[in-house]
Amino acid sequence: MGKVTTMKINLAISAAAMAAALLFLGSRGGIATPTASAQDYVMRRVRQPKDIPPALQKSLDDKVSEDAGPYLDKEDQKKMGGKPYTDFVPKFEYLPNYGPNGQLSTVSVKLGGAEYDPTDKSTTKGKATGKLKYLVFSYTRESGKWIPIAQPKWETQDLGNKAATEMTEHQKVGDHNKAIVEKYQEQQQAKKKALADALQKKFGDASQ
Repeated sequence: MGKVTTMKINLAISAAAMAAALLFLGSRGGIATPTASAQDYVMRRVRQPKDIPPALQKSLDDKVSEDAGPYLDKEDQKKMGGKPYTDFVPKFEYLPNYGPNGQLSTVSVKLGGAEYDPTDKSTTKGKATGKLKYLVFSYTRESGKWIPIAQPKWETQDLGNKAATEMTEHQKVGDHNKAIVEKYQEQQQAKKKALADALQKKFGDASQ
């Protein structure tokens, strides 16, 4: 499986858990309503994405996904090794810069998420550290291709111990809800199987 596919799968898997993990906005106040998703909250901590032509955005998505693959793999390795790791939100934030002639000159791309300590078994993710971490990529456009202009760099926001506790508690809620959904799905599958077995037995016996 290629890096692009690996990244998209990993990000999709982390989305629901990340949303549950950061639903502490209401207690910090002012930026969004308590019902706003945690994913929205994370992205509101930084500047909102600016418009990039759709075709260029698609090609940039592919480029960043490819370049970010090794970094996501490293975060997975940290988790498995019992070290603090970043659980990325599946959303890129674009910060384009335009030249005096109106042409797109450079673009910074942010990929962010919450940091967890996997040695603490409070949740399936571990215990939130209270930090939001962002991986920033920078590109320029040359001859129809996106060219990196610097090595990716990390940025960190430390929201403190209170936020860490709240994030962990919300992750517990997310884990609980996920378990309920999975149990319901298992029950539905069991009912379908029981019905199929009953029909098979009924019509099988009738044909004999």
